[in-house]
Amino acid sequence: MSAGFAHLLSYAGGAAAYAVAGTAALVGLGVAAGWRPLAQAWQILLVTLLFVSLTQHPFPDRSALACPVGAAAPNLHPFSFLGYLIHGWRRAPDLGAWLAQGQLLSVAMNFVLCAVIGALLPRHRIGFGTALLLGCGLSLAVELTQLTGIWGLYPCAYRKFDVDDLILNILGVAAGYFAGRGVRRA
Repeated sequence: MSAGFAHLLSYAGGAAAYAVAGTAALVGLGVAAGWRPLAQAWQILLVTLLFVSLTQHPFPDRSALACPVGAAAPNLHPFSFLGYLIHGWRRAPDLGAWLAQGQLLSVAMNFVLCAVIGALLPRHRIGFGTALLLGCGLSLAVELTQLTGIWGLYPCAYRKFDVDDLILNILGVAAGYFAGRGVRRA
């Protein structure tokens, strides 16, 4: 197993652990309080917490954080990810090399995780407009959390605010919603 793949597994595993623990705690509290909708929507809660955890984890050591973090400079140019993907395609010797690039993985994960969230919403009789508002709110909250260094818990941003992430997340929720609605009708 390559070091990069091992790092990816560790990163995803840590985020998944946070998501599972958070879901269990919130559902447990909801059930104890007699609030059934929270227990019924555990899948949405789990995927949403996984998405949030992946966008913030791993947390840096505050004492070792050198501010400003150059890699955390915000991207305010919509659709710039298309240029990265095209440039990566031109440099890649084959399809496998292109698919292995980190930029493509980032784009795919932003879209796919939010598509899963969107696909779960029709089960709970949530309309498309509400689903889009939820997707916009979730995505904006995550990006602002990254921009502010977890709302001031860190002296600077250690993750990048990216307008492309907002776009991909919202498109993911919309695509997932329509896919989920189609499955529900079938």
